[in-house]
Amino acid sequence: MAILDVRIDDRLIHGQVCGFWIPHYSLERIAIVDDEIVNDEIRKTALKFGCPEKCKLSIFSTVKAADKFIRKIDEGIRVMILCNSPVPILKMAQLGYKAPFVTVGNMSTKPGAIQIRKTVFVSPEEKAAFAELVEMGIPVYSQMVPNEAREDISELLRN
Repeated sequence: MAILDVRIDDRLIHGQVCGFWIPHYSLERIAIVDDEIVNDEIRKTALKFGCPEKCKLSIFSTVKAADKFIRKIDEGIRVMILCNSPVPILKMAQLGYKAPFVTVGNMSTKPGAIQIRKTVFVSPEEKAAFAELVEMGIPVYSQMVPNEAREDISELLRN
């Protein structure tokens, strides 16, 4: 599996992913990592319906995803890992799969969240997860679409 991006966007499969990121990377698969969605048939069906036919969609628990990425199953397939928060990425890192970097797209406002970018609001739990990822040496970038400059926001996320 050639993991081309590890992206956080709480909208998951939506216009920017389908219209910009899939063609930009010529993705063959999107791997959503989420311990709740993996057990929710309605959400899984909706996400699969929203994904373009040319790009396969897989939905994994953090444990299964970490194992799959560590073992490099499906090596050679162009993949984007997609999560709705940094928590699954941190859990995968704790299980042994350390992402090369994380790209943050949109994280909507929520109770108790602080705004760190125009479209990025993080809860205390998410900020702590980001801080741990940064401490592990995983850079965190902000980038909405491919033609926008990627900005390193790692320092904004330290505790």
